[in-house]
Amino acid sequence: MKVSADYRMLALDALRGKWKTAVLTGIAASTLGATIVSSSNSAVSNSNQAKDIHFELFSQPNGGRLLAVLLTGIVLWAVLQLIVGGAAQLGYAHFNLNLVDGKDAAISDLFSQKDRLWDGFCMKFLQGLYIALWSLLLVIPGIVKTYSYAMTPYIMSEHPSLTANEAITESRRIMDGNKWRLFCLDFSFIGWELLCSLPLYAGGFLVLKYFTGSEAMAISLVLLLTIPLSIGFFFVRPYEEAAWATFYRDITAAPTEPDEAY
Repeated sequence: MKVSADYRMLALDALRGKWKTAVLTGIAASTLGATIVSSSNSAVSNSNQAKDIHFELFSQPNGGRLLAVLLTGIVLWAVLQLIVGGAAQLGYAHFNLNLVDGKDAAISDLFSQKDRLWDGFCMKFLQGLYIALWSLLLVIPGIVKTYSYAMTPYIMSEHPSLTANEAITESRRIMDGNKWRLFCLDFSFIGWELLCSLPLYAGGFLVLKYFTGSEAMAISLVLLLTIPLSIGFFFVRPYEEAAWATFYRDITAAPTEPDEAY
């Protein structure tokens, strides 16, 4: 049975000579909200950092105008993700499966499922709904269900005839006995993610320390710092996505053993 190190090695093999394509596709996928890998830890840390920066900026003159602009941008981005995010996620799953299968993986794969906007929407909506409902019980059931449903995009990408509910059910089936293994694979990247977070925190600290008196300068520097200093995530994310795709290929190629009933 393969362990996390095996999947990471296979992912690196699949990415060899294709890093540029994988990075560009990963950036486009992130912009469209189409990432598949769980990223709850980084999302929490980034949201906390953003909250601190926004608080300082909004306390400046014309802070209300800045808040309105940011909220408008967030709403427009959320609407875009709602409309195209699911279909893009299916396309990203298709890209990563082609990558690990040794086929021609191209950034155009990200848009290969553009005619499945409704399927993609249903998939993301139902996954989010079920996870939210399980999370109402306790945090642990929500996390368990996140990994239980994790293979849904790959399944729907390979089997377009399945509905979102059928793909979620199939993901639950193949993840029986494999949820802990996927969690371990996910957790094995935490060191890279923390390393990538350090420059962001350092940049945010410098902005708050030296430029709180000028909101225009602070905003400019935040944008300028965030893009290049986040480049680590642009490389780590494709690595994780490829590792998840190899995991999917492995568990669908071998029989599964049921674990706890979740």
